[in-house]
Amino acid sequence: MGQNVILGWIARRVPEVLGLVTMLVTFYNALPPAHQETIVAVVTGQGGGLTVSAVIGLGLYVWAQIMSYRATVKPQVVTTDAKKIELPKAGEGVGTTRKVEALAEGAPQPKSLWERLTGR
Repeated sequence: MGQNVILGWIARRVPEVLGLVTMLVTFYNALPPAHQETIVAVVTGQGGGLTVSAVIGLGLYVWAQIMSYRATVKPQVVTTDAKKIELPKAGEGVGTTRKVEALAEGAPQPKSLWERLTGR
């Protein structure tokens, strides 16, 4: 799974969505019964104008997830100074390849937790 970008993206979304669902269920259970009935009416489509705003919020969330997925699978290189260099498709853009090679630096060596905490 470490080499598959799509599975990696999905694996990062699972805890995000589970955390969001857990938070929403907890908030819902803490609400008074009158507010819970209003939420059920909105979700089931009986909330009138409130349903439209709920759909807009859901649409924005789905759009954000799609943009996150597209950014994950887009071939690019991010330099150490946070500049993105988009990579060309196979067989295109020799100049971009040279630019990437000129800016590329060796990957930093992984540090242990102790080294990170002590700044060594």
